[in-house]
Amino acid sequence: MHFFLEFARVRTNFFLIFSLILVCCGFVSCKKEKEPDKLIIGDDFYYWEADADSNLGDAMRNMQNFKKLEDTSTRNLRNVLGAGPHFVWGKAEFEIPEGFKDVPLGLVIPHLKFAEQLFLNGNFISMYGGFPPHEQSTLFKAHFFSFPINLLNRDGKNIILIKVFAQGKAGISSHAFILPTQFAYPAFERINFNHTRIYMFFVGSQLFAFLLFLCFFINIRSYREFRDFALLNIFTLIFLIPFFATELPMYTNGFLPYMPFIKFTLCIPPCFMIYFATLFAIDYHNRYYKKIYKIIRLTALAVQVIMIILAPTYESLVKITPIILVLIAFQLIIGIRVVIQELLKKETRVTALQFIFGFMPVIITAIFDISIRLADKSKVYPYFSIFGWQLSIIAFIVLLAIRFASIYRRNKELSEHLTEEITAATLDLQNANDELSVLNLQLEKDKHRSDMDLEMAALVQRNFFPQPNKHFRGWEISICYSPAAKVSGDFYDYYTYNDILNGISLFDVSGHGLSASLITMLSKNIISRIFQTGFHRKEPIDKVLTKINNKIIDEKGGIDNYMTGILCRFDDSETPGKCSVELGNAGHPYPLKFSLRDNEIFELRGNDGKPHYGAIGMEGINVSFARSNFSMATGDILILYTDGITESTNSHQIQFGVDRLKEVIRENHAKPANEIIGHIINKLEEFVEYRPFEDDITLIIAKRTNAAEYVAEEEHDDVLDDEIEELTDA
Repeated sequence: MHFFLEFARVRTNFFLIFSLILVCCGFVSCKKEKEPDKLIIGDDFYYWEADADSNLGDAMRNMQNFKKLEDTSTRNLRNVLGAGPHFVWGKAEFEIPEGFKDVPLGLVIPHLKFAEQLFLNGNFISMYGGFPPHEQSTLFKAHFFSFPINLLNRDGKNIILIKVFAQGKAGISSHAFILPTQFAYPAFERINFNHTRIYMFFVGSQLFAFLLFLCFFINIRSYREFRDFALLNIFTLIFLIPFFATELPMYTNGFLPYMPFIKFTLCIPPCFMIYFATLFAIDYHNRYYKKIYKIIRLTALAVQVIMIILAPTYESLVKITPIILVLIAFQLIIGIRVVIQELLKKETRVTALQFIFGFMPVIITAIFDISIRLADKSKVYPYFSIFGWQLSIIAFIVLLAIRFASIYRRNKELSEHLTEEITAATLDLQNANDELSVLNLQLEKDKHRSDMDLEMAALVQRNFFPQPNKHFRGWEISICYSPAAKVSGDFYDYYTYNDILNGISLFDVSGHGLSASLITMLSKNIISRIFQTGFHRKEPIDKVLTKINNKIIDEKGGIDNYMTGILCRFDDSETPGKCSVELGNAGHPYPLKFSLRDNEIFELRGNDGKPHYGAIGMEGINVSFARSNFSMATGDILILYTDGITESTNSHQIQFGVDRLKEVIRENHAKPANEIIGHIINKLEEFVEYRPFEDDITLIIAKRTNAAEYVAEEEHDDVLDDEIEELTDA
């Protein structure tokens, strides 16, 4: 019997080993698709210095003024433009290799500072960072730009134009490359991991060291080196945040203003790091300085912090950097002097050698960092000294742990009270958990109340707008209004007299949520009042928009939201068969007009002969709104829409675009307005593969009909009060 049991055990082990070998062979046999050769474009950049107001058209008109960017260093823009803030356009051209045709491509720029907008063949692709007045840097993050197939020239040159806001150590990488998206994006992720995300792992070790040695110091206050090492680690942790800040939502969504963020992460923490590193050297060797020396060191630290906080601009930060570095060197020299003095004493030499051993990894890697950057200035390398600092942390954890162990042995009697302390801590934790349960219950109630309030706000906003489908004399109006969330930043309105349509508007407030919806309700009455006044005075529509802009800036106060919009005024008093239209555009996507006579769709870009720029509600920004004058005959269609329609993307990140919108209108122009909208929405939902829309959707179809055939509709009762009461009962 024992023999059979042993045989079964051996057979089972053999089966497990054999299965493991098969699994390993399966992994080995899986081959990764080979990455094709990169199309390097970094050595072919040209630049043209412009101003903040320059746009894509200016860059295209000044192609002959672009100069070759011969400098391949990571600070090449600063080297050619000089210090201070600059706006510059970069240009690169490429032809698609045979192997890259018929696939979407991706451009990877390992290094580009400070912020930029990128265009491909005259089409906006994406933006990193932010331009003044809301400047924001992409810091150490690589940049990835997706080039859809429909924007690429398969058999000719493709032109990349980049508008760059350059300040500080600004530059554009000479190692930029293009690959098919399936290879470009993983390459972009690898670069980002090496330059940004890898530092996130180090935060844990810094936090662990801080908490560990802070606890040691709290329990044994006579060992001040524990406190110094803990504070050195916490300020190092703060200093590391900018290296991976672009992975944090609170930075990328603009919650953290750039200048305060830079001051309190990259600028101030190094001053404290050197201060506490020096203090660590003093306390590690049990040295005591006179009070006057402590005051001098603290004064130097205070001067550094105050200068950094009071610096008004990024350029002023750059100017005070030499002073900050001199004061840092002053602190560092004091620490080095202490170590050398202790090294020369026989009785303290071992302790000094231990201290030097602990800092040796960071010293060696810092030298390596400096050497590799001096040897090759064209690449951005990871900061190896940060890796070295992690090794130094481990070394000092060991050294300080040895000290702590000796303290523990001398104070062993304290362990008798450990059980009592744990019991007390457990009781505190239980009490805290009970309090947390009560708070969670209250939080759930508050959340339910907030959801009800938000639903109520959505009802109020929906009923604040006029009916989406309406017939007026000579007009058939149909509207699709679909918020991405419960409340929306889109809003529309009619301006009528009896059954005569005097005007119609469509506006899109920046942002989402309650703040955007509140702006819609604030702005709707302002726009209606100013439009009616301007209508009776026969003021130009762009002048009406300018008055609306000034009034909304006054009314909304410190709210940052702005909006774009279309305002139309109709006049069919002169010729019943035609209607004269005056259309104003405040930075909104161009409306479309379908002409039945020409069987063509036109973009209404403004025919007033002046430049057009600006949006509504941006304080301190000059505006010049577009005005278009045209007529509408029976069968003509006016199409107004928000960018939520044309910028909706499918799974390949291809936008729906204006051309698809035109195609649906051209195919269905003979149908009623509500059916045309139905076809457009069906086409849009099919294009995005029936995924939820990421932005608010509003579409207005205004079809010109025979005014003589108009029959007045019955007005519907307002159901707002009933809906609110119904929601409250629920």
